[in-house]
Amino acid sequence: MIWILFGGLTAVTMLWLLLPLLRPPAAAAQRAAYDLAVYRDQLDEIGRDIERGLLSPDQAEAARTEIKRRMLAAADAPATVTAAGAAGWPAWLIALGLPLLSFGLYALLGSPTLPDQPYAGRAAEIAEVRGQLSMIEDRVQKLEERLKANPGDGQSWAMLGRSQRALGRAEPARQAYRKAVALLPDAVEPRIELAGMLIEEAQAPTPEAVALLREVLAHQPDQPDALYFVAQAELGAGHTAQAREMLTRLATLLPAGSSDRAEVEKQIEKLK
Repeated sequence: MIWILFGGLTAVTMLWLLLPLLRPPAAAAQRAAYDLAVYRDQLDEIGRDIERGLLSPDQAEAARTEIKRRMLAAADAPATVTAAGAAGWPAWLIALGLPLLSFGLYALLGSPTLPDQPYAGRAAEIAEVRGQLSMIEDRVQKLEERLKANPGDGQSWAMLGRSQRALGRAEPARQAYRKAVALLPDAVEPRIELAGMLIEEAQAPTPEAVALLREVLAHQPDQPDALYFVAQAELGAGHTAQAREMLTRLATLLPAGSSDRAEVEKQIEKLK
């Protein structure tokens, strides 16, 4: 019954709006609240990745900071304004078609349970993100000063790479990571983080990333990320047996019943 009432109210409203619809209107759409909701989901997913052992604490912190940076950018972005003219469309078609289309799309794509985002809550969150970014900027300056005095400090180069990555500065981050890798032959984390950047940018395991992850496996044979991406590289090279061996080892490391393990096991089945 309530939907019949809503439908009637919509029809009356559409009839009242017919005359303005015959003139070119301007509409503004603000995506900030939606974007912030998506980013909050991504922050929750990082927590689940830590529990599954897919991210280290340093990787998780870098990812969280990057997401919060994007939240800040989304909150500061101006609303997108578009103009569309309805002149020439039959008024009766708009009056009947638009409500039906709206209800249909809402039934398929709507999120009635999505909570609202009051400005006060977003303002506090934005202030927190700004504070964190300012703190990272200060850390970058201090690290750069330290490295001018001691350019052979591999750990500081790794920290600088993480900080630059958190600020969205891809090229400086890559350069810092590469120096850390050269100075720290046994360090796993900077290799994983640099490989992750390269794979994310290329949307595929690059030769440099695979080489880094092979070095990781030399020190940590059960590192999940390295096992997965090196296995994909082996598949691409036609080395099916090696890829299957790595994926089988990876499956035993992932939580039983998890979607990640199910995907890996599905890939193993295809290789038999």
